[in-house]
Amino acid sequence: MNHIKTVTIDQLKPGMFIVEMDQPWYRTPFLIHKRFIRDTKDIDLLRQHGIRELKIDSSRGLDATPIPSRDAPLAPHTQKEPADIPMSDHAELPTSSKHPPRSAGDTERNSALPQPPHAQKTVSVPQPSLAAQPASLEEPLPPTSRTEVSATQPRRPETQQDIPRQKMREQAAAAQETYNEAIGSMERMFDELEAGVIPQPETSRMVVGQVLSRVLDNPASMLSLLTLQKMKRFDRTLASHALDVCTLSLIVAHDYGVVTEDLEALGAGALLHDIGYTRLPRNLYRRSRDLTEQESTMMQQHPALGQAVLRDAKEDRDTVIRIVVEHHEYSNGKGFPHKLTGDTLSILAQLVGLVDLYDGMVSRRGGRPAMLQHDAIRQLFRLGDSGQYPKDLIQTMIGSLGVYPIGSLVLLNTGEQAVVVGMNPTQRLKPVVSVIAGAQGGCYITPIRVDLGTQAAGMPTRTIAKVLDPLLERVNVAMFLDGIHEEAA
Repeated sequence: MNHIKTVTIDQLKPGMFIVEMDQPWYRTPFLIHKRFIRDTKDIDLLRQHGIRELKIDSSRGLDATPIPSRDAPLAPHTQKEPADIPMSDHAELPTSSKHPPRSAGDTERNSALPQPPHAQKTVSVPQPSLAAQPASLEEPLPPTSRTEVSATQPRRPETQQDIPRQKMREQAAAAQETYNEAIGSMERMFDELEAGVIPQPETSRMVVGQVLSRVLDNPASMLSLLTLQKMKRFDRTLASHALDVCTLSLIVAHDYGVVTEDLEALGAGALLHDIGYTRLPRNLYRRSRDLTEQESTMMQQHPALGQAVLRDAKEDRDTVIRIVVEHHEYSNGKGFPHKLTGDTLSILAQLVGLVDLYDGMVSRRGGRPAMLQHDAIRQLFRLGDSGQYPKDLIQTMIGSLGVYPIGSLVLLNTGEQAVVVGMNPTQRLKPVVSVIAGAQGGCYITPIRVDLGTQAAGMPTRTIAKVLDPLLERVNVAMFLDGIHEEAA
């Protein structure tokens, strides 16, 4: 018996279980479209976001008479490739980037991880309960990822527009202080490593503890700071790359639902993921051109060399080791060094690998210019489509960064230029911006701060028309990141 039926939004009623909508995930506030309808408020929320037709599973909720002659797949929207996401419309992305659970019948890929050559144990995965239903569509199910996750993770502020100015400055100052201390520790550690000194695990634990505290307290401040540091930095070093990957990995992992205990080990693995490069020629890491075949072979040794360094340092945490060894492995089996597939990979290693790849795209290295963050986001869509990384992981990361990441220079529909200075978790395509220049090109003496998601009634509605290249526009974006970090430094 076919339990999947098509209904219109008007036929939808409380007690039904949705399995598909006629809009892709990035046009709705829901990361996962499999939802239990609690009350009419849930239905109103769906209607507000343009949902007109849905599929329900009558075996998991109330039944309904399907629309006649509509057994075909839903509208083409559900087939649209994420890489073609229109960046100038008014759609919204997830209200929360938390990774929601699978149902008890779904397969958890890492519930029993096969042992790769270096692994001694696997990450445990709690089984989600069928009884765990969300209180509403705006409150996702308690998150259950492929590692242990917490249903009580703190939620982010719904908007940054209303945070008092003084509090924002205090948060920025705290983030800057943490970053300065952490980068100093990492530079000393990598200098010692290149000199042959065995690293002390206490160093990475201390740095991760500092960064994690700030990430849990105010992730937006840390994201803003990372962007500003990249703009100031002429070239990335092993230390700066390690700290950036650690910070962003912790932000994404927190949104993915990883519990604090696992976040600490993940942070250490992210911090040390490229530690093997300290056993290779320095110019190999700072290359600005394509590698020769010989250099490529040498470069692919750094995960194994990193594992050897961890062994010398008496680092025995399995999560840390697997991240260092597996962060260049891909779900489709085309990575290195062991060409593992999705069924045998650590999901935390894949998370760090994805962040590592993204950080490489948006960072200057060896004189090579950085890719625009917005363009890198598009690349992430394609990586999920190609099977290189799990799509749910990529969706979570995009939810963490925003479709228009902090620091993006954008052109508004009014002809004005603006810099994205804050995130809007409830409406990812409508971030907080500082409008810096008018349609005629004149710069505003005082930038106008606007939350594109909550604009005043009766005024012209500003929307993002397209992303601009700061180099071509000759705009120093760092000046407009509120000036908060500049003053805090």
